[in-house]
Amino acid sequence: MRTKQRQPLRAIAQVIGLFGVRGEMKIRSFARTAEEFEGIHQTYIGKDDTAVEECVIESVRTRGNAIYVKLKGIDNKNAAEAYRSSYIFVEEQHSIQLPREKFFIDDLIGCAVVSEEGKKFGTVISVDALPLQMVYTVKTSNGEVMLPAVPEFILSVNVEKKEIIVRPPEGLFEGEML
Repeated sequence: MRTKQRQPLRAIAQVIGLFGVRGEMKIRSFARTAEEFEGIHQTYIGKDDTAVEECVIESVRTRGNAIYVKLKGIDNKNAAEAYRSSYIFVEEQHSIQLPREKFFIDDLIGCAVVSEEGKKFGTVISVDALPLQMVYTVKTSNGEVMLPAVPEFILSVNVEKKEIIVRPPEGLFEGEML
């Protein structure tokens, strides 16, 4: 694998674990099914999009709800371990087009979370898929708050302005405004 700096890139998955001794990686997909990964060969891997290594997806398989990828040149568990928590990227021009009102997780990270009245509560630092709904983890002045990403609470998302307008449940951000 070669180190490259190339932009713009879109994160499509994160390595969340390892499987077996052949270097397979368990991934969390951000907007793709296992079948969509099979059509992608040229990817990049890195902790963020500023310094990535070019890589080739050798194989993709599922086991239950989990997706596993094997990258060319990563042939054992020790080599794969170096990429734990890394992201898999594609060039943005090759990323899928999402329907209106759907967003890539990496577009939501860093968005300001603001009330209807314009009071800033904090910034989105992670987005997690829980069994019932997505949850935004918001970094506030007093720590972290988990905000359910449901229509009752999320009024609008503007990824260009990096802003999410919310009407949170009473008490959720009590004393948490920046």
